[in-house]
Amino acid sequence: MTVRLTDKHILSIKPKSGSRAEVYDLQEPGLLLRVTEGGCRTWYFRYRVIDGRQPRFKLGTYPATGIADARRKAQAARALVEAGADPAALERKAEAKARAETIRTYDDLVAAYFVASELGSYRPRGRPKRTSTIMMERRLYERHIKKALSRSPVSEIGRAEVKTLTRGMLAKGITTQANHAQAFIRQTFSYALEEELVAFNPIMSMTSPAPKNVRQRVLDDLELCKIWNVLKHPSDLTDRNGLKLTLSPGLSIALRLAALLLQRRGEIAGMRLVDLDLRQGVWTLPGDLVKNGRPHVVPLPPAALALVQAALALKDRGASPFVFPSPRDQNAPVHADALTRAMGRLVKALQMPLAGPHDLRRTGASILASERGDVAPFIVSQVLNHTTDAGGGSITTRRHYNQHLYAKEKRQALTVWENILLEIVGERAAASNVTPFALTD
Repeated sequence: MTVRLTDKHILSIKPKSGSRAEVYDLQEPGLLLRVTEGGCRTWYFRYRVIDGRQPRFKLGTYPATGIADARRKAQAARALVEAGADPAALERKAEAKARAETIRTYDDLVAAYFVASELGSYRPRGRPKRTSTIMMERRLYERHIKKALSRSPVSEIGRAEVKTLTRGMLAKGITTQANHAQAFIRQTFSYALEEELVAFNPIMSMTSPAPKNVRQRVLDDLELCKIWNVLKHPSDLTDRNGLKLTLSPGLSIALRLAALLLQRRGEIAGMRLVDLDLRQGVWTLPGDLVKNGRPHVVPLPPAALALVQAALALKDRGASPFVFPSPRDQNAPVHADALTRAMGRLVKALQMPLAGPHDLRRTGASILASERGDVAPFIVSQVLNHTTDAGGGSITTRRHYNQHLYAKEKRQALTVWENILLEIVGERAAASNVTPFALTD
C-alpha cells in the first residue's frame, strides 16, 4: 500500500491478527512504515543496491521520529545511494567501529564473547552454548590463557603468539588442554569476525599443537571385578604406602552408576531429582543438559535404580536438588572432574593401567555390541545418546522427523548389560547354557 502518510492515517493503521502492516509514503519514495500487531511503528528506507538486493535501512520509531524527520532521513539515505554507497552497510561499519573501540585487549574480547555466549546471541553451532561448556571455557581461560594473552591488543595476537602459548604448555606436559586452549582462542576470534571486530581470524586452519590421542581402553572382566568391589568397600584398599583409599559414598555410587548406565560423567555428576521418575524407573535428561541437544531417556534397571535410591538416602545430601551435590555447595552438583580423579586414585591403588569413567562407558558399549550382549549397534548408540547415521533413512530425516526415543529398546539393552556386569563382579550367578535332559526308564 502506498499513501501520503499523515499522523491521523498512521494512528489508524491496524494490522490483521497475527500479521503486520507495511505502508509506503507517496510523498517520499522508498520511505516505509511498518506497524506490528502490538502497535509498534518503525520507519525504514528501502532501496536497491548494485547487486540487485533491496535492503531496508532503519530510520527510527514513530512518534519519536515524526513524519517530517523520517522524510528528511530518507532523503539523506537516498543521497548516499545515488553516490554509490550503501546506508545500511555504512551503519554496520560505524557500529562495529564503536564496539571495537571498547574492545582493545584480548581480555576485553573474551569478556564480550562470554556475555554473547551466555545470552545466546552467539551460536557457533546454531544453538546456544550449554552452561557447562561455558564454565569449562572460563576455567580454561583463567588457568592457561589469561596470564599470557589478556593484556595483548587484539590486533597483535596471531599465530606466533598462540604457538608460544601452546608450546609452553606442551613443555610442561600439558597436551590435551593445549589443544583446547588453541580451539578456544580460534572460537573467540570467530566471534570477533562475526561481530566485524576483526577483518580475519588469524588462528583459522592452525594444526593442533598436540596429537589427538583417541583412547581405546576397554577393561577386561578381572579389572571390572576389582574396580566394582573396591567401589563397594573403598576403605578396604590401601596404596603402596599403606594409606587407605579415600572415596566418599556419593562418588562410589556415582562411579557404579556410570558403569551401569553408560552415560557421560558430567551427566551422572549433574543428575537432578526433577529429572527422575523412580516409580517408572526412568531418568530423563532435557536437551540443554546433553551434548547433542536432544532429550535423552535413560531407563533405570533394578540395580541402577537401587543405587539412585541409596544416593538419595545419604545423610550428607541435605535438601539438595542434585543426587550428587557438591561438598562445598548443596545447590550445585559435584564436578565431573571429581569422578575422574576418584577413578584415577582407585586404579592407581589397584596398580592397574590408567582408566577413567569414559573407559567404563566404552567397555559397556563394547560388550553390549559383542556376542555377549548381542545388542544391535544402532540401539547401543541410542543408549550412549550418540548422533548416529545408523538405522535406515537419511540422517536429516531421522534428526527432524524420527522423534522416537527408543525407551523400550534402551531398557532391554541396559538390563542385558546390568546382568552381564553383575555376573562379572560376582553379584549374580551366571546363567547356565546347559539344557538338562530328562531321564527316562
